[in-house]
Amino acid sequence: MNQSKSAIVGKVISNYDKKINNWRKSLNDLEKKINYSFKNKKLLEDALTHKSFKKEIKTNKSPVGNKSETMEFLGDSVLELIVSEFLYNKFPDENEGNLSKIRSKIISKNFLYKKSKEIGLSKYILIGDNGLKNKLRKNISINSDAMESLFAAIFLDSSYVETKYIIENTILSNWEDAVNAEDLKNFKSYLQEWSQAKFGENPEYEIIKASGPEHKKNFYVKVKVIDKYKSKGNGKTKKAAEQNAAMNLVKRLKIIEKI
Repeated sequence: MNQSKSAIVGKVISNYDKKINNWRKSLNDLEKKINYSFKNKKLLEDALTHKSFKKEIKTNKSPVGNKSETMEFLGDSVLELIVSEFLYNKFPDENEGNLSKIRSKIISKNFLYKKSKEIGLSKYILIGDNGLKNKLRKNISINSDAMESLFAAIFLDSSYVETKYIIENTILSNWEDAVNAEDLKNFKSYLQEWSQAKFGENPEYEIIKASGPEHKKNFYVKVKVIDKYKSKGNGKTKKAAEQNAAMNLVKRLKIIEKI
């Protein structure tokens, strides 16, 4: 290699190392934003290195990993579990279908993208595609995937409990923004409000059947209002079955529109 070529390569390597070092320093700011300090910094680096960033120049001085895609897979699962636990505890009587609907909106790419903007995550993603780099801040997929990778990195670096704490503060602090008011309706309350206003009476609930082993029972409930309006529902708990019976009657009579 002649001297001029050697100088060019040396300059490129120098710029490469400078870029990597500046990026690594910037990650300290991200740690402060999420209130978590990584013990293994490489996990954070792997999480935020986009697949477009190629190892065009390999040096022992500045190795950069490329595991973000597999970390997205793990982070997605961790996020889903923590959000599921949160909703299970918050809505113990809600049916599985409604909980799944609410969860899907909280862990959706759109909501994760919104949360990523709150911490300015796009500034900390190492990306090699210059065309994509200019659009990075508005790219929903890249930013939401990076959020999932970030959660995976925290999980691998710490524990479920610590990851849960971070997710509660970054995603679940105002989770209601992800869902519609319709998703959070308490159908028993709506039915009671309507019944009281129209007839001056409360709905009556009756368990008509319970099936399955003790640890996995399924309850069947009938609800009626003045012996005229009736419906049925089932669930894994008595309260869930009552909620579903009320929901079926509320929807059939279009009660919400009348309140």
